[in-house]
Amino acid sequence: MRRMELSELARKGFGSGADTYHRARPEYPRVALDHLHAALGLGPGARVLDLAAGTGRMSRHLVAWDCDVTAVEPSDAMRAEFTEGLPGVPLLAGTAEEIPADDGAFDAVVVAQAFHWFDGPVALREIARVLRPGGALGLIWNERDESLPEAARLSEVAGWTRNMPYDVGRDFRADLDASGLYAPAERRTTSWSDTLTHDQMTLRFSTLSYVNAMPAEERDALLVRVRAELARHPDPLDVPYLTDTFTARRLPS
Repeated sequence: MRRMELSELARKGFGSGADTYHRARPEYPRVALDHLHAALGLGPGARVLDLAAGTGRMSRHLVAWDCDVTAVEPSDAMRAEFTEGLPGVPLLAGTAEEIPADDGAFDAVVVAQAFHWFDGPVALREIARVLRPGGALGLIWNERDESLPEAARLSEVAGWTRNMPYDVGRDFRADLDASGLYAPAERRTTSWSDTLTHDQMTLRFSTLSYVNAMPAEERDALLVRVRAELARHPDPLDVPYLTDTFTARRLPS
């Protein structure tokens, strides 16, 4: 998918429904959060940028760890939801390709569920600019584990694999290492499951960018198909997930 098409999908997909997005999207498993905390040095007073912060799900954890948090988010709707939940956290309008911060301003940058929307090479240079030498970058994603046939079938009905703007499960170490700006990246994958009712699962599908960007009639028809597929499964059901984390340290200038 071309960069302009990605930008338009992001604009349409996240331009509304931020409150639903925040309620419906899954939390990150504790083991993955603990790994980020240790690997990035996210202790008290650490200057941390939550980049493409969305509604503030990751920022809440950073605040709980007593980090000195700044958030950057391009979407007006997402920023409004963020501010409602975290009114004391500095929040700036901006993008990963043009971060509104000084050189070396942060000890760590965290990107949760968002790096695939970036212009990777440009964003990695900009992230390196705002990191101090030796500062750390962490990327994290929750993705459904489609190694099970039932999960793969549900994603097929929802058009997940046809419409997502990146390859699910992609190894982003290659992107980080190719930039030449970071020490060799490390990847860790956590397997877990989330228990959801059919209503909760349908709501979660409705927050996917490509679904939210659809005309109302097309979106409603897709969600009807999702409900029909869910009817073949227990209610509630256990949904298998994988959480990927990628961590790397900025090389000295």
